[in-house]
Amino acid sequence: MYRSLALLALALALTAPGCVRGYPQPAIDEPHADVQIRVVHHAEIAPQYDEDVRIASYAVHFTETTAGVRQTTLRVRPEPTEWTFQTDFYHPVTTWQTQTYWQSQSYLCGSSRYGPQYCSRSVPMTRTVPVTVRVPDGGCAASLPQTPLAGAVYLVQYEFIANGVCRATCQRLLAGPGGSLLAGECGANEPIPDEAVPPAAYVDVPLSAVPASTEFPEDGTSGGEVPATPAATGEITVPAPPPGYTGASSALGAPR
Repeated sequence: MYRSLALLALALALTAPGCVRGYPQPAIDEPHADVQIRVVHHAEIAPQYDEDVRIASYAVHFTETTAGVRQTTLRVRPEPTEWTFQTDFYHPVTTWQTQTYWQSQSYLCGSSRYGPQYCSRSVPMTRTVPVTVRVPDGGCAASLPQTPLAGAVYLVQYEFIANGVCRATCQRLLAGPGGSLLAGECGANEPIPDEAVPPAAYVDVPLSAVPASTEFPEDGTSGGEVPATPAATGEITVPAPPPGYTGASSALGAPR
């Protein structure tokens, strides 16, 4: 009985608002793609914010942080999925408010041969207390569908640009000349990774390997090379693109 109650409490805790499970990654020897997820803020429109990043219904937890940039890498199953991003900026405001509460009081309500009798009653009282509320200052949300290929390496990036302006983009990372990385398009025209390269050969992409989006070509261009640091080129194995393979894909976020 106690075990059943414990399992029920755990289930309720996992389904409670604000408690979201992390993505269950496949084992390193199972078919998967390596996806680097990066969040970039080009503007901070309020002193505080909440940000929710998910793959399907699972939370994405970030393990590396730099100024204005957060990122992590996940092993993702080769199946259709969707990335969702939501940013909500706010500032706290504290005001003093009068609250009414009830307090129990005793009063003389009779007597007996044993002495006076007392009864109790609840009476309203007032007090002034500080109350802090969150005042929204704006935000943005974006989503991005993806069907990753086993053995491929991707960069999924979300950029908050301004209130109501954000975008989510997907870049397929491919080996370029001179130890560089090419940012190719994600989607139906992706080259199939070489089956001779096992999934275990792919490792997390370090922060220095792929610059922030401001260093990528704009949406109107394609096939721009992104130089990688010499130390980073030996830390990731990516297949070379076929001849003529260029492009970049993106999805503009909807204002909130």
